[in-house]
Amino acid sequence: MSNIKAAAALRKTAICCAALLAVFRIVILQAAFDKEGLLPRGSIALPATVLLCAVAFAVLCILSLKLNGHPGRESFFSVQGVWLPMKLLSAGLLLAGSVLTLKGLDSLSVKSAETLIPAAGIVSAVLMGWNALREKRGAWFFWVRLIPAIFTGAALVLRFRAWSYDPMIIHIIPVLLAWTCSMVEMMLLTGFPLNVGHRRSSVLFGLGAGMFAGMTIPDFFLSDRMTLPDLLTILGVALWCVVAALELLRRRTQTN
Repeated sequence: MSNIKAAAALRKTAICCAALLAVFRIVILQAAFDKEGLLPRGSIALPATVLLCAVAFAVLCILSLKLNGHPGRESFFSVQGVWLPMKLLSAGLLLAGSVLTLKGLDSLSVKSAETLIPAAGIVSAVLMGWNALREKRGAWFFWVRLIPAIFTGAALVLRFRAWSYDPMIIHIIPVLLAWTCSMVEMMLLTGFPLNVGHRRSSVLFGLGAGMFAGMTIPDFFLSDRMTLPDLLTILGVALWCVVAALELLRRRTQTN
């Protein structure tokens, strides 16, 4: 399979997997829990969720191995066409989610980390917007990409602390996978300004971030475990990752 055919197959497969996971999540939230909000004894909902997520990611991984494996450059990312509004939308979603998170914090009980993370999200959103608009870039752009990468890692760590008190793992699987893929993708993107970007991994984790972020949307509408600020934040970060992956799947980037 050529690089171009693999890229086309990967785009179609990622869309199908994202739709399948979202529909499966809706079914789980609607039918898997009892009246007390717990999984009945012997329920296969959790292993089925884990298995389906693993299979979907594995399929993307296999197809990603068929892509161009040469080091990637920052010039692969464009400021023209449909990519610009998508990047600005991503930065806007992250900015809105971070601002709403800050406004919702109780100043009497909030801890420093809980304030710093959304504040870092605001800074990251501004840098992402500038990233989208900036046409001339160099090795120094590594630092512009590094701040959002650090933010995603810190945000994931902060959420792990809250998740450690949640006995229902099935509730956190989609958002955990979405944030993990986003964090890895953001770190991978820091290599492109240095001309050492890993194209295959960047495509894999970028599409994975979008696939699992889409899986979190039903939680906002069908449960009380996903707040609007949390949804906007992860959708903003994941959309940025997806756009980067799609840019790397273009014919121009797969043949250079």
